[in-house]
Amino acid sequence: MNTKGKEINMLNDAMFKSVIRSKEARPVVNNFLHFLTNIQMDKLETATYMGGEITKSHMNEKGKISDVIIKVENCRIILEMNQTDTKDIFDKNVSYAFALAKTSTHMNEERKRVILINFDGFNRFKTDEPILIFQLQDKYGHIESELYLSFHLILENTKKNKYNIPKEVQEFMDFFQKYESIEELKEKYKGKEKFKGMVKKVEELTQDEDFLMYYDLEEKHRHEKQSSYELGVERGMEQKEIEIAKKMLNENEQIEKIMNYTNLTEEEIKNLIN
Repeated sequence: MNTKGKEINMLNDAMFKSVIRSKEARPVVNNFLHFLTNIQMDKLETATYMGGEITKSHMNEKGKISDVIIKVENCRIILEMNQTDTKDIFDKNVSYAFALAKTSTHMNEERKRVILINFDGFNRFKTDEPILIFQLQDKYGHIESELYLSFHLILENTKKNKYNIPKEVQEFMDFFQKYESIEELKEKYKGKEKFKGMVKKVEELTQDEDFLMYYDLEEKHRHEKQSSYELGVERGMEQKEIEIAKKMLNENEQIEKIMNYTNLTEEEIKNLIN
C-alpha cells in the first residue's frame, strides 16, 4: 500500500498501542509519566510495558483488555486512548482499573496503586482545562484511598496556554492528533530530537502491510461505532421530545406551544393525538 499522502490518525487504537509500547517511544513516555504522576524516573526506567489483557478472576468472566498496562514497582498504570465518545466508555475504563487492582493483590503482597490515564479525543466534560484529575473523596475533599487515581487528558485543549501544565506533558498530548500525511508529522517534529524515535516508529508502521490492515479495521470500527452512537443519541432525543409532547397534550396545551418546546412538526404532534 502506498501511504504517501495518507492521513495518519494518532488517536487510532492500533497506532496508539503500537507506538506507546515500542522501545523507540520509551524515553518520551517515561518523561511524560514522570511529570504527570510524579513517579520517580529511575522506577519508570525499569518498568515493564505489557499488553492490555487483565487477568480474569474466574474462568467464565468476560475478557478485559486495556490499551497499555505499565508495571512500576507498587503501581500499575493504565493508558487508554478514547477516540470516540460512547455512553459507557468511562465506566468500562474504570471497571478495568478496579479489576487490575483486584488481580494485582495477593494475601501477603503489598496493595498496588492503580493510575488510569485517559487520552480523550472529545470533551465530554465541556471544560477548557487540558487535564482533569479524579480521586475517591467526599464533598469536603477527604481522600478515602490513595490506591486509585484517574486522569483525563482533553486532547483538544492542549493548546490552551493559560493552564500551567508541564511542557513535557503538553508536548506528549500534542503528539496525539490527526496528520494529513506522514510527511506532515515528520515536518512538525523536524529537529526535535527527543521525538525522533516516535516519529520513526510511526513511519515504520505506515510501511507495514500487516499493521495497516489492523489500523484500517480500527478506523472502520470507529466510524461504525460513532455512527451507531450518534444514531442512538438522535433517537434518544427524538423519544424525549415525543414524551414531552404527549405530556403537554395531556395537559391540553396548544399545538403551537408544543412546537415551540420541541422540534416536532405540527403533523407529528397531531399523529400523537390519534
